[in-house]
Amino acid sequence: MTTSSKHALQMPRRLAIRLLHEAQIATEPFFGLVSAPLTNDFEPDGWLPVETKAAIATAAKKLEKQGKRPWALYLFRPALPTAPSPEDFATMPDVLRLTASLATKGVLQLRAWQYRDGRVSERELHVHD
Repeated sequence: MTTSSKHALQMPRRLAIRLLHEAQIATEPFFGLVSAPLTNDFEPDGWLPVETKAAIATAAKKLEKQGKRPWALYLFRPALPTAPSPEDFATMPDVLRLTASLATKGVLQLRAWQYRDGRVSERELHVHD
């Protein structure tokens, strides 16, 4: 998470803390859909846990009924590398991926990733009050 740059993705601090807390207390890997209002392409406002990878499409439909859309798929897989692979974008390839990581001196971090032109690249994530 960073705190600058006008092209960074935006996320409210309360949501970022909630997502990191979910990773902190998790005993197993999990998925979740981070949601945004249909009228706002830039900033998420909530998240919905997803039981299995197969349930992602059903969860996305549930969000749509609430007037929301998937902003990112949250992946917490502590035993795997931080960056998602291209295969992780097989479902909803245009939707960002968020990961929680302990990669920097044991400090839990939230990172954002996009898939474009067959490559996974990191996006800057700005957390604000």
